[in-house]
Amino acid sequence: MYDVAIIGGGPAGSTAATVLAREGFKTLILERERFPRFHIGESLLPLNQDLFDELGLTPLLKQEKFVLKYGAQFVSNDGGVERAFDFFQGGLGADTYAYEVERETFDHVLLKNAMKQGAEVREETAVLDVQTGADRPCTLRIRNGGQDSSVEARAVIDASGQSSLLAKLQDLRVKHPSHQKIAIFARYKGAVRREGRKEGNIDIVLGPGCWFWIIPLRDDILSVGAVSNIADWKATGLAPEAFFEKCVQESPYVASRVKPGVRIGELYTASNYSYTSKRFVGDGFLLAGDAAEFLDPIFSTGVILAMKSGNMAGKELVKALRSGGPLRAERFADYEKAFRRWTTNHFKMIDAFYGPGFAKVFLTPKNTLGMVKAVIALLAGRSDPGLLDRLRLKLFYWVIQMNNKHGWMPDPRSTDAAVPHG
Repeated sequence: MYDVAIIGGGPAGSTAATVLAREGFKTLILERERFPRFHIGESLLPLNQDLFDELGLTPLLKQEKFVLKYGAQFVSNDGGVERAFDFFQGGLGADTYAYEVERETFDHVLLKNAMKQGAEVREETAVLDVQTGADRPCTLRIRNGGQDSSVEARAVIDASGQSSLLAKLQDLRVKHPSHQKIAIFARYKGAVRREGRKEGNIDIVLGPGCWFWIIPLRDDILSVGAVSNIADWKATGLAPEAFFEKCVQESPYVASRVKPGVRIGELYTASNYSYTSKRFVGDGFLLAGDAAEFLDPIFSTGVILAMKSGNMAGKELVKALRSGGPLRAERFADYEKAFRRWTTNHFKMIDAFYGPGFAKVFLTPKNTLGMVKAVIALLAGRSDPGLLDRLRLKLFYWVIQMNNKHGWMPDPRSTDAAVPHG
């Protein structure tokens, strides 16, 4: 019998497994795919670096020579207005950076690191059913190579990503009603890249009824994605590829960036964004990363929240297993409280992004009472800001509301480009 069985070998699962295996617990990762495998979510955040250090990942990631990201640009649809943010403006240090990664490589590095620490990994193994309990072994029914079997563990961490296996089995998943999006994305070789310090920065383009990401990767490749309301996409009657091309052609800035390039590989889609779970823990189990809650990808929070939650889930189980006794849900209350606090802070900024008047304030460079510092720190991955930054963020949201009412700040974009982006 294993101490902990982890469903999913992505960032949340690999992180939790590394924590547990290093502490001597018999840990099993059950991963339905064979790594390396394609995954979206290539733009990381700088406040992930401390966790990389803690997990022994920093030298492994440096060896990969990923593109370095020092900040982000928010750009109007016509390219006429641009607001650049550098992470150092968030009080994080002059040379603060994050990585732009190919997730197939990054995730594989994390999984191999978990194995090196002693975790057992079974790839191409699907989990079909899970029975959990506080004072009895958890049983997982699995399938590998067409053969069904079962494994037992004292506890389970569900890190199955958007599959949300346990949340679905126990009817815990709840959609966020206003954030149901579709993302359509592809990679281009030879497209236009920025130069100098901004070469590795992500571009967020405020398009008509959608927004785009442009992420520079190694080997002269750009990841380009369009995110729109599912309802708006369906209303066009277009296939995803045709809809993507329509969005690109309606964005002069994006079209100019991709025009010299050649699309490589297939075009991908991801839908049903933004959901939560009625609870993140239960008797004998914890949900981590996207298996618990998924946020719209606008601010690149997926990997850092996955790893933070996986790290804390692993540590909470280390404490609980060592102290003994039934693994009742209430023993993991602090984990759920912290995880919900992190996602709530990010959800507020996401709600502001899709709400009226965001661009008018966001694209106007006014650092009133340190608002810019607090906003950039949150966008850099500070999921749990201190009291002063929380007050500054409240001020930022209040300024948007008051500007909508009184019109203090005019929209810096041209009339044609000043259109809703979602």
